[in-house]
This record gives sequence, structure tokens and C-alpha cells, in this order.
Amino acid sequence: MTSKERRRQYNTIWARVSRAQKKAANKETVSSVEMTSIPETDIFSHSQLFEEENLIFSDPALSSSESEQDSIPMLLREQLSEWACVFLIKHNAVDALLNILKKHGHEELPQTARTLFGNENHHEVSNKDGVESVKFNVADQLSKHLSRYPASVTDHLQSLDLSMNIDGLPLFKSSNVSLWPVLCCINLSPECIFPLCISTAASKPKTLTFVNDTVQELKELIQDGLTWGGRCLNIQVRCITCDAPAKAMVKCVKQFSGYYGCDRCNQRGSWDGRITYPETNNLTMRTDESFRECWQPEHHQEEQISPFSVLPIDMIKSFPIDYMHQSCLGVMKKLLLLWTRGRTDFRMSSGDVTSVSERLVTLKKSIPDCFARKPRDLKEIERWKATEFRQFALYTGKIVLKGVLNDQLYEHFLCFSTALCILVSPDLSKSQAPYANQLLKYFVERGRELYGETFLVYNVHSLLHLAEDAQNFGSLDSCSAFKFESYLYQMKKMVRSGKNILAQVANRLEETSKSKMENKTNVMSFKCPNNVFVLSPEQCCEVVSEEVDNTVLCRVYTNLQPYVMTPCDSRLYGTYTANIRHSQMLCLERQSLQRRAFIVEENYGTKIVVSILHTF
Repeated sequence: MTSKERRRQYNTIWARVSRAQKKAANKETVSSVEMTSIPETDIFSHSQLFEEENLIFSDPALSSSESEQDSIPMLLREQLSEWACVFLIKHNAVDALLNILKKHGHEELPQTARTLFGNENHHEVSNKDGVESVKFNVADQLSKHLSRYPASVTDHLQSLDLSMNIDGLPLFKSSNVSLWPVLCCINLSPECIFPLCISTAASKPKTLTFVNDTVQELKELIQDGLTWGGRCLNIQVRCITCDAPAKAMVKCVKQFSGYYGCDRCNQRGSWDGRITYPETNNLTMRTDESFRECWQPEHHQEEQISPFSVLPIDMIKSFPIDYMHQSCLGVMKKLLLLWTRGRTDFRMSSGDVTSVSERLVTLKKSIPDCFARKPRDLKEIERWKATEFRQFALYTGKIVLKGVLNDQLYEHFLCFSTALCILVSPDLSKSQAPYANQLLKYFVERGRELYGETFLVYNVHSLLHLAEDAQNFGSLDSCSAFKFESYLYQMKKMVRSGKNILAQVANRLEETSKSKMENKTNVMSFKCPNNVFVLSPEQCCEVVSEEVDNTVLCRVYTNLQPYVMTPCDSRLYGTYTANIRHSQMLCLERQSLQRRAFIVEENYGTKIVVSILHTF
């Protein structure tokens, strides 16, 4: 007899007993029960009924079925909790949902969201130099977030590679209050980001005393290792990524707008309405030793020492140049503003600006979904995000500016774009980083001739040191702030009001840390414009349809030609022109489609193929 049949039999027996007891109560007879409405063959004594009941419950199959039924409420509770965390649902909305579910039969669910999430509200807020902080134990945070990974990722783990970030996050338009988290990233796949300390201040913190305890705990972990999973993991800090103002604050050095503001070389800036760095040759580079011993006192803040100097890291190389802020939001935006609003010597006409904007909007249909944003009109340049400036610098700029921008300015821009393409790609940065460094040096020197001395501001000067970081860390994306900025956006959504900000963020963080990390397997989409792939330096393809046995029908283009030849053959970084005359239909294995790209229709039969290089 199956468990379902046994449960059905039990329900039948229990119904008969209930009817018999009701009839006995109506007749007020205790000694015997008459069940005249029940056939004689179906009459059971109480002892027989209870024997049947015990027999049914003793059956192992039924017991397992009941345990499965009991696990359903717990599964529902976990799924509700995960859903509310992923979409950052407000607690009052969760309370209302729980109330509805309880009215419709889910009595086992808790009454409030606080009980559903299991919040303990034990976060201690400290105040140091006007900065309120909540500090998390570093070892506990690392252990908790490592436990979120699947066993296949952590089983053979012997060391832990960390990246860190410190930056300010304005919370409200009507207040100066900002959030200053110390973020940590575990460099595994997928990357896991979490705070080691969160602080709020009414203005930029004057000192970094609020991070002293966190840095000290990190120092001890680097020395002694992290005990986790029955083994001791070695801890190492890959880099500490900050934008220029935050980096100066963290390292306790002069800001980039000072005469000795460059944190990579000893060059003294010149004043030309702003601080510029005219020298490009024979630069004296800073070293960890020269920094720690303050060989150039003008570079350091008086009587202040960086709290991170206690860590066994290189105080120069471990603080890379963030190309998100300095190259994308800095140099690329500066160039676009010069071309659209600068002096007449290099400004495009209004008709040319309109032409470039129309080309950008036309490219929307060609941009695949791996890009966070589609191209926008140049009129909205003040609202462009860093990913949009990166998209223009690496991919779309060379297409929409060709034939519109002055030839000298266009060739100058291509040097910048080509260098970034090389340094963003993990493969190209290994072999072509010296060439990219030459291009960036030429870009800086040529920029002075084209745009004047004021062009050589700190962001432009920092390009001279960019290739070194790509070589040290594998690519620019490995040491950029893109991933941290994305996490900061999530943290900002955790703040629902101006009251008890730290408690709000700490509670939301505790709720989200209970979910498991999963390897996000990219489901390959072959719908246009996501159907373009580069097969080799000589071939690319457009997927037409999916076939059986993990094969796809593709239009394969051969005899690929370079799109531009300045400053080098564009096939080096994966930008080609293809012609439909040199194509054929072939069936390919899905596994051969690894390197994504997108196609832009140039004119009839001719297409521009652009490889996607960035990794985040």
C-alpha cells in the first residue's frame, strides 16, 4: 500500500470516528456508541481504530511523506526571504504579504518580516571624530561569505585574494549625510563583495580613525591566516581601488590638485589656471620605500600616516589608477566636451554634433545585452554614466566619429581608444602593454599640441602610468572600481529613511548575506543582436538558427579586413570589416562560440564587426 493510499484510509477512519463521537454526544450516551448510518461491516471499535492509526503512522513511507509535508512551510519561508532580499522589498510590504498568506492557510508563516529574516539587531554604533561607524569582524565576514560559495569552488582553496575599496556615497539630495563603507571583494568566481565597516558623516571625514580597527584585524589575518573549513587559508590583498580624492585621503597625501599630487611619480605640477603636469620623459617614479620614508615631504600630509601602511603591501603598486574614474569619466568625457563645447579650433559644428548623435542612436539596435546601457544622444552627455563613456572609448567612438571629426583629432582619439582596448583585454595586455604605453605617451604629448597646455591635467597625466597597472594586475578591469560602484548602488537602495541609517544598512546586509552564491551560467542567446561571435582572427559569424546535437547554423564571414589602420591594424584588437560576398552557411558546435562581438551595418553588403573586450 502506498503512502497516499494509507493517508486516504486514515482520513476515512478518522471521519467515521468523528461522526460516531458526534452522534454519541447528541444521544448523551457514554457507554456505547450506535452508528446506525454506518454499515455493519464498516463499524470499527475505538481500539481497532487507534491500532490502524498507529499502524499507519509507523509506516516508514508515510513518515517520510509527512516529513516532506513538514518541510514545505520551511521551504516557502526561505523562498520568501530570498525573494524579499533580492528585490529589496520593504518590511511593511513583506508584513502585508505575510498577513495575506496567513489568512489563506499558511498559518505556519511568521507575523512580521523581522521574524522572517531572523534579524537580531545587535549592531553596535561607535563614534570617532564625528564619524558614526558599525564595524564587522573581518574573520567572521570572510568566513560567512566563503560559506556562501558552492563546495566545488572552495574545496581546494589554499589562499584568498582580496581587493578593497573606500569611497563616499551621497544618500540624499536634501542632506549632506554620506555613507563611507570599506568594501572587500573575494576574487573568486563569482566575485563576492561585502563591507568590513560602514560609516556615516555629515561631510568628508577628516581622519581615517574609523578604519583603524578593521585594518588591524586584516593585518593579523595576513600574518596568521584565516582558519576556515578545517584548514588555514593564506590572505593577501591584491589592491585597494579608490578614485583620486579618496586615494589621497586613504594614503594621507596631497590631493591631485596640489603641486605634488601625482601618487606615482615625483613630478612637480605647474600652475596654468589649474595644476598641469607637462613632463612626459625621464620621470622619477615613487617606490614603496620612498613613500614609507617620506623622501618627498611635500607629497605627504603633515603629521598624518596612512592606516594602511601597517599592512605588508606596496604602498604605490597596491593603489592602482582607477581607469573608470580617471580614463572614462575623466579623459573621455573631457574630449567629448572639448569637441562639443570647446574652442572653435577643435569644436565640431552643430551639424556634426547632430550627425554623431544620430549615429549613436542608430547603433542602439546593434548593441547586445551584455552592455548595461545603450548609446545616448550627445545632448545628454552630462548624464552619461561611466559605462557609457567606456562604451564610446572602446567601441562606438571610432565608428560614429569617422568622417565627421577633424582627421588630426580623430587619429589622436584612435591612439587613446586603441591603448584602452589593449589594456582592458586580459589577453592583449600580456603581450601588447608596452605598445599601449607608447600610444598613451604619444596621446599625452600630441594632446598638448592640439588642445594646449591646459590639456595636461592630472587625469591625462595618469595615462602615463596606466599600462604598468594593467601589467601588474592582468588587465584594467581586474583593478577597476566598476564592480564596487555597482555594489554601492545596491547599498544606496538599502537606505529607506534618514533615521538610523547604519542600522538599516546593517540589517539589510545581514539579510542578503544568507543567500547562496551561484555560478551564473550565461544562457547563450542567439537572438539579434546577441548572435555575433568571433571565431578566429580571420573568421566571425552570425548565428541564424539552433540545430540539433548542440550545433548552430551560422553565416560565417571570412577574409576579414581592418576597419582602420591608425595607429595600427584594427584587427589587433578585434575590429574588422566583413563583406557578405565572402560568407557561407555552416553548422558549428556551440562550444566554438566563445568570444562575443556585435555587428554594425555600414552600407549594403559591408558590415563592421567589433569584438567585446571588457570583462566587467
